[in-house]
Amino acid sequence: MRTIKSVKTIKVVKKAKAIKTTYLEKSLQKKDFQEIAFDINLILTEALSNAFYHGNKGDISKPIGLSYKCNGEVLKLEISDSGETNKNIQIPDEIKDEDLLNEGGRGLFLIKALADKVEFNNNTLKIDKYICI
Repeated sequence: MRTIKSVKTIKVVKKAKAIKTTYLEKSLQKKDFQEIAFDINLILTEALSNAFYHGNKGDISKPIGLSYKCNGEVLKLEISDSGETNKNIQIPDEIKDEDLLNEGGRGLFLIKALADKVEFNNNTLKIDKYICI
């Protein structure tokens, strides 16, 4: 698994953007998998946002870790934050109608809807997305 050194939040976010644009989107677009590229982009955006805002409480000095591995069939992502471990995180299966227009609260739901497997292990969000390149 390739790990992006978890130094400063801003560096990890820049590197995540580089992964999305250079590696994932280009390789997926070659096979006309633009829908999968969109899914991966949204998954990474939501996972990194959650790590920054909820895990690290918006503190840019706290690192966010991002590791990834792609074998041509499955993309494995691991995003970790530097916050306190929360063992009671539940990923919703649905969003209530009255919550659809709220500013927040849909990130984990979207990740779960777009990914094939999602799990938490301490401060690390593990995501699998089947891509079949």
